[in-house]
Amino acid sequence: MPQAPPAPAGEPEPQPLTAPAGDTSTALAATLRGAMHAAFLVLPVVGAVRAITADGVPAPLAILCAAVLAALYLLGSQRALRRGAAGRAATTDLLLPSAPWVLALTLAWMATTFVSASFVWIAFTLFFLVLFALGPVGGPLALALVTLWAIVSPVLGREQGLLGVGEILGPLIGAVFSLVAHAVYRRLLRETDRNRALVAQLRAAQAELADSERRKGVAEERQRLASDIHDSLAQGLNSIVMLSRAAGAAHPSAAGEFSRIERTARENLADARGLVRDLADRAPRTTLEQSLRGVIASAEALGDPTRWELRVDGTPAELAPDQVETLHRAAQSLVANVQRHAHAQRCVLTLAWWPDRVSLDVVDDGRGFDPAAVAAAPGGAEAGSRGTARSEPGDGRDRTEGGDGLRLLRARMDRAGGTVTIDSIPGEGAAVGLSLPLRDQEARP
Repeated sequence: MPQAPPAPAGEPEPQPLTAPAGDTSTALAATLRGAMHAAFLVLPVVGAVRAITADGVPAPLAILCAAVLAALYLLGSQRALRRGAAGRAATTDLLLPSAPWVLALTLAWMATTFVSASFVWIAFTLFFLVLFALGPVGGPLALALVTLWAIVSPVLGREQGLLGVGEILGPLIGAVFSLVAHAVYRRLLRETDRNRALVAQLRAAQAELADSERRKGVAEERQRLASDIHDSLAQGLNSIVMLSRAAGAAHPSAAGEFSRIERTARENLADARGLVRDLADRAPRTTLEQSLRGVIASAEALGDPTRWELRVDGTPAELAPDQVETLHRAAQSLVANVQRHAHAQRCVLTLAWWPDRVSLDVVDDGRGFDPAAVAAAPGGAEAGSRGTARSEPGDGRDRTEGGDGLRLLRARMDRAGGTVTIDSIPGEGAAVGLSLPLRDQEARP
């Protein structure tokens, strides 16, 4: 009989609902299998003993008949266990291997009844086997034939043509009892399946409710962050813009530098306002490729000597808004680190689309670093921070400067289900690879 599937890992299992259904059906199937095993262990032995003592059948022949029946049943049971272990038990009931096996066992039993009528009582176990193995039509027909054979076989080939009342009523009562027991068992199976379906629906409802609560919490947190950024960071950047403009007017000799400060502050203010909009409304306004080109354009506008290039491989797929945001922010962080620390002549961003994931590689030909030293540096517990270990003695910068950048990037990628890989050697540049799995449209919130 098919077993109930285990609950997914990490998912709370509603024990009061799942345990009774699974335990009841499993225990009943085990009881019936145990009863049939015991019957095929006892009845052939009893039949052989009675055939020798009461009917005068030669002992080797009686023992051979009992052994053949037991061997057939044993082989079939072992095959059933192998089928069950392979996950194919749902094709039969009570882990019966196949209808041909039951038919072969029935024919062997019929042959033994010619040797001695003492083997007739094995029919009581065959009643259950044919009902469970041959289906709703073949089972009752086979049951009728087995019952008829159990009644008439004692007189076949003998001069006595009369049967006692017990010889007629015994098989009939046994067949009726088997039919009723089979119907009750089937009814219990249907109830068990119905309970399992209800439990599955309950689990789906619980998962949907949990997901709804999670989305609600995320939305509330995003709204809080949007308010904080708007009230603090954006206002501070706006103040820098105004102060730079005033300082440039007051000091014409440094107007160029103040103009650059103002331009940078304006760009960051636009990013902050865009972040506020993104946090308040998750609807994407640009594709990932457009976002990356915007990151490169912002880097080039600062007059950095690094040459920037974006490559796109594969067929673009639609990403969830949070995935676009994750890779966009990651690219901003990595590009900023290249500008600040790599002293690279060239940096290439490669956006690659795969059947099951999207990847972004940021490769520069700058100074590189030792990832092991980065991992051991204070504030750089997460190996691979571009900012860490890029500074040189005497340059006035803390060796752990920027160490939190890639640590936070790793945390962001982890939350999104992605990965970060780093490959760098001092003096030979660095490569940071980001990867995010693609989601099915149905699974996106």
